[in-house]
Amino acid sequence: MHQAAVSLLAVPVFIAIYVGTLVRRSVMARAGLALGLAIALGIGVIGAGEPALITATPVSPILPLAQAEFSTTFSTDRGLATPVTIKFSTAMDPGSVAAALAVDPPTQVDLSWNASGTTVTIAPRGRWSVGTLHTITVQAGALTRSGQPLMRPARAAFLTRDATTASIVATDRIGTRVSVSTSFLVSFARPVVPATVLTAVRLDPPAAGTIEASDPTEGPTHYLFVPAAPLQPDVAYHFVVSGVRDLDGLVLDPVSLAIQTTTAPTVVRFRPRDTTQDVARDAAISIRFTEAMDRVSTTRAFTATAGGKAVTGTVSWAESDTVLIFTPSASLPFGTTVAMDVSADAKSTTGVRLGAPGHGIFQTIKTPVAPKPTAKPVVPKAAGGTGSGSGSGGGSTVGGGSWGAVETYYLGLMNCTRTGGWVTSSGSCSSPGGRNVAALKLD
Repeated sequence: MHQAAVSLLAVPVFIAIYVGTLVRRSVMARAGLALGLAIALGIGVIGAGEPALITATPVSPILPLAQAEFSTTFSTDRGLATPVTIKFSTAMDPGSVAAALAVDPPTQVDLSWNASGTTVTIAPRGRWSVGTLHTITVQAGALTRSGQPLMRPARAAFLTRDATTASIVATDRIGTRVSVSTSFLVSFARPVVPATVLTAVRLDPPAAGTIEASDPTEGPTHYLFVPAAPLQPDVAYHFVVSGVRDLDGLVLDPVSLAIQTTTAPTVVRFRPRDTTQDVARDAAISIRFTEAMDRVSTTRAFTATAGGKAVTGTVSWAESDTVLIFTPSASLPFGTTVAMDVSADAKSTTGVRLGAPGHGIFQTIKTPVAPKPTAKPVVPKAAGGTGSGSGSGGGSTVGGGSWGAVETYYLGLMNCTRTGGWVTSSGSCSSPGGRNVAALKLD
């Protein structure tokens, strides 16, 4: 416009130069030319000074978004890889939101938007920190697509889940110790990668075993370690679980359990006591152990022999299965060595084998010998005869004759055992007995 005005104002100058040449030729021409020049100059000045037309457009004010234009969320026990969303009531400018985004604690994240641009999803590039309160903030001033700024920050706060933990329990405890046949139950607070469990479980001292997983529908994840053979008695073991990973790929903290196995049972004593002499032929035989024994295995492990021959009998138990009682089927032979044996195959009720075989012997009483008479018995002569005899031709008193003393002796032994006593090696009665039975009389 400016250039056009300048060009227009230059026109009169060129005309004046041209007209000046004509004026020199005629007076009338001079007068007419001056009048025309004045009119032209006036029109040019008026045309150059006219202002251009201006069109005005109303401006829309950029106002900040109200608090209701976005929401604040909070959650707990969130997975370590679970993304977080923030919703807005209007479409946002992605670049402005990304520039205004802050994550505490600092974490590398990726942003993605829905088609309408009203929801942003924030996902960790790796994983969130374990058991930590996280805050994701879109700072005030982030712009919408229309240029409106947030008046206040928009936030999403969440608490991530705790670390996966493990615990160990011995399945067969006996007081402060465990049975040699115990298994070990390993429980995890969250699902774990099964393959990592198989290589993470061990016993020290080493012991082979198998691992059985529980049914996932039963609740918490359990694994049962079953030793392939009974553990050694009276040994300190450490059961260790180290290197297990959960489903988020995190390695669990190692856990261990220290245990001591039960001691092996031993024989306390035999009865009759080892090397005892002059034991009654019908004496009961018993073995006392340090702890309760398994009846089946211990009965099979026990044997009794007399003079090298097996003795048959019945077995019973007393004192909470700590005492085995063997009753022979018949009286033991006179003057015989009886051996009592229990092999290491005997087991306690906890499954521990006998620490060492047990062995004991005793000697039964010898065969009694009739005492020799101190004087030759006097046999009375029968009337009309000279010899001993019986019947009408001659007679004698009961117990008379050379056999009378022997007969009396054996009757005494019989009455001794009949009334509850027993005969010693010297041939006398050991005790008055106590059995309420009338003594036999010689007749």
